Amino acid sequence: MAGKPSKLKKNKPLLGNHQKCWIWGRNAVRETLSAGFWPVYELHLSDQLSTQEIAELEQQAACFTVPVFITNEKELTQKCRASDHQGMIAKMAPFPYTSIDFFNQQKTASPFYLILDRIQDPFNFGAIIRSAEIMGADAIVAGSHEQCEVTSLVCRTSAGAVNHIPLIQVPDLISLCRDWKKNGINIVGTAMQASEMLTEYNFQQPTAVIVGNEGTGISPELQAECTNLVRIPQQGRTESLNVAVSASILLYEAGRQRSFS
Repeated sequence: MAGKPSKLKKNKPLLGNHQKCWIWGRNAVRETLSAGFWPVYELHLSDQLSTQEIAELEQQAACFTVPVFITNEKELTQKCRASDHQGMIAKMAPFPYTSIDFFNQQKTASPFYLILDRIQDPFNFGAIIRSAEIMGADAIVAGSHEQCEVTSLVCRTSAGAVNHIPLIQVPDLISLCRDWKKNGINIVGTAMQASEMLTEYNFQQPTAVIVGNEGTGISPELQAECTNLVRIPQQGRTESLNVAVSASILLYEAGRQRSFS
């Protein structure tokens, strides 16, 4: 389908403003379109893509009644304000977070959750989501205060993984931790001075791991809710790890133990 896209109705919300409502890149766009989870308003493709790839994307878009527009590379760059779009961009609705009430109705035998305490960098957020999805976490829960939202950069950094793992946003992480503890879920935080090593904790039991803010780590209030504190073994002189790297190490160890259970 070629031509000019029609203007969205005023009552249709966007992911950010008109300059920030786009996601781009092959992985992000294709994963989002095929998942059918995050509403796509429009799909814009480069006329430089192969005929076969355009036909495949048009077929996928038709399944969800998403209009497709064929245009040139320059126009795609102007719309998304990025030159690394790889010939495809999509105009998006706001990201559909999973409701905590809906999620709590789902039954998981031995759940493993990731709690994010004020992660502010979109690249860190996206990388954490990607690792959590790959390593088999059952859900990611983030606070609504001082927390990065799911944006186009988050989606791109996650390589589209935002579509494949429940992302929940709650106003009060402390209340959430208390509720989960009542339901038998351990709350695990990290601390450099913790006596328990990461590898000594049994991730085969119901667990929620907290990953803290880039600059200040886990808040003292949340750390007080932890049933366990573990430390990641370090040998070098650098004081601490990047939060996305720390999260990946935690997620890997949890995934390693749980896959062997």
